[in-house]
Amino acid sequence: SPSVSNESLILRRGEMDYQQDNPAVYGLKFEARCMAPRLGEKDSHNFIVGTHSLKEKNEIHVIDFKEETNEVDCIGLYSHPGEIWQLQASSCDTDLFASVYTDSKGWHCSAWKLPDSKGGEKDGGGEAEEDIQTLKHVGDFKGHEGAISTLKWSVVEEGEEGGEESVVTIDSKRVRWWKLSQGTSIDEGKCLTTPEIKGLTTGCFDPHHDLHFVTGNGRNISTWDFRATTKPGLAIPKAHHGRILDIDYNPNRPYHLASAGEDMIARFWDLRNPSRPINQLGGHTHWIWQIRFNRYHDQLLLTAGTDSVVNLWSIVSASSAPVGELEGTGSTSEKEGDKRIKKYEDHRDSVYSVAWSSDAWVFASLSYDGTVVVNNVPQSEKYKILL
Repeated sequence: SPSVSNESLILRRGEMDYQQDNPAVYGLKFEARCMAPRLGEKDSHNFIVGTHSLKEKNEIHVIDFKEETNEVDCIGLYSHPGEIWQLQASSCDTDLFASVYTDSKGWHCSAWKLPDSKGGEKDGGGEAEEDIQTLKHVGDFKGHEGAISTLKWSVVEEGEEGGEESVVTIDSKRVRWWKLSQGTSIDEGKCLTTPEIKGLTTGCFDPHHDLHFVTGNGRNISTWDFRATTKPGLAIPKAHHGRILDIDYNPNRPYHLASAGEDMIARFWDLRNPSRPINQLGGHTHWIWQIRFNRYHDQLLLTAGTDSVVNLWSIVSASSAPVGELEGTGSTSEKEGDKRIKKYEDHRDSVYSVAWSSDAWVFASLSYDGTVVVNNVPQSEKYKILL
C-alpha cells in the first residue's frame, strides 16, 4: 500500500490545527439576542438562532457547523412573530423548541415545531424570501404578567425514558412549571409565587434532583421544589454585588452551581455550605450575561458578556473529577489550578448568548449585531483532559 510521508502528515496536522485555532463565522441579516444548542442532534453541531428586529419580520435560523471544512451553514430558515428574546430546544425531539418574544400585544412564550429542518443548505445572511418556511405552532405558555425573564427546558439525558418533558418560565414574580407530552400538548404543573420574592431575573433546573429549580432575584439566589411547597427553600442573600443575570448548575456535581451578573464576577457555590462562594472569577470589564458548564468535562466553563468578550476557563475547584486527575500527573507535569484557557475577542458587539454543542469540544457565541462565532477548545487543553 502507498506510504504517507512525514511531510504529508505534518501538513495535515498543520491544516487541522489551523482550523481548530480559527473561528467559523455566520452572519444574520438582523440583530439577535438568543441562541440554543440542538442537543438532540447527537452527531452534529446544530444551533438554533432567533433574530431581534423591531421593524423587520423576524426569523429562526437552524445552523450547522462542519468541523471538516470549518464552515457554518444554514440548514433551515423560518419566519417567527415578534422580537425573539429567548430560545430553548428539546433534547428529545430535534424539531421541537420554545421561544419568548414580544409584539404590539406584549410578552409571549410559545412552543413550535420545525416542519423541515433537513432542507438544503443556504448561504448565511443571504437567504431569499421564498426560502423562508412557516413554523408549526404547538401551544402557548400562558398566565405571565409583564416581561418573561427566563425560559428553561430540562435536559433529558440519552438513555432516559422520553415522553414528558419539563419547561419553566419566569416573570418578575412567578415561577411556572409546565409539562410537555409527546411535543403535542402543554399542561401547567404548578405556579410558584411568594411576596418575599420579587425581581426574578434568571433560573435553571437542578439536573440531579427532579423538579428542583434555582432562581436569581436581584442579588439573591433561591431554591425551589415544585413537589413540596410554593415557598422557596435555601437562599443565598447578597450572592452578588449587582443583579444576577445567569445561573448554571454543574451537570456532574450535585449541589454545585455557578452564578454571574452585573458585578462582572462569576461565583461558584456549594449549596450545602452557602455562606461563602467556593471561588470567583473576573475576566470581564462589563456585565457577564451568560455562564455555561461543559456537560462532559465540567472543569470547562464559558462566560460571555456585554464587553464583547467570551472567556473559556478551566475551573479545577468546581469540577467533579478528582483533583489530582485535573492538576496533572507524572513527574514532568506542572500542577495547574483554576485558569483562563483563552480570551476570545471575535465579536464587535455585546455577546448575549453562548452555548456548547452536543459535542464536548465545540461551542458557539452570538453577539447583538447578529454574528455567530463557532470555536473549538484548543487542542492542547483537549489533550490534557483526555491523556
